[in-house]
Amino acid sequence: MLLKEKREKVIQFAIKAKKEKLMPLTMGNFSLIDKSTGYICITPSGMEYQELSAEDIVVIDIDGNVIDGLRKPSTELQLHCEVYRKRPDVGGVVHTHSTFATVWACCNKEIPPIVAEVASALGGGINCAPYSCPGTAELAQITVRHLGQSNAVLLERHGLLAVGNDIAEAFANAIIAEEGAKIAFYANQLKGAKIFAEEDCTKLKKLAEEEYGQ
Repeated sequence: MLLKEKREKVIQFAIKAKKEKLMPLTMGNFSLIDKSTGYICITPSGMEYQELSAEDIVVIDIDGNVIDGLRKPSTELQLHCEVYRKRPDVGGVVHTHSTFATVWACCNKEIPPIVAEVASALGGGINCAPYSCPGTAELAQITVRHLGQSNAVLLERHGLLAVGNDIAEAFANAIIAEEGAKIAFYANQLKGAKIFAEEDCTKLKKLAEEEYGQ
């Protein structure tokens, strides 16, 4: 089977995202890109993650053409492809509908960087891309434009997109974004939350990249 281990990894993180309650039902999609072939392994449309096998994960090329697999790929395949086209540093993409991030997205508000983890992992506040119809090329282009060089972006009235060097990092960034959204929501109730300055976000991100982990 083509890219069997990569396809299994996509399932692994889709299930982890479901357990972390990052989306209800099958309202999310996950992918990684195999750098050696340029092929993308992406979740199929509308299937329960716990029931997936490697054969259900669809292998597509950078233009969204199916290379291997019998299932229909996610309706957001254009979004994933556009990320990989514009961000060659990205190895994994996670699109979720987590509650607090989606609340901010529905209000078309940036999530402010008031938590160090958001500043260091995501590079600052989480921008919100203007609404566009899900599953369209327009949504893909607008979202990736507002993502810029960050690791997460909100989709107005829709959800969250997180990216990373691999799918594990993209998943972690989705968790951090949701936690940051939750803390920012509650901090706003108390008033007076302090926001990290842009230069502090840059320092924290550099520190995390150079010092964090083994």
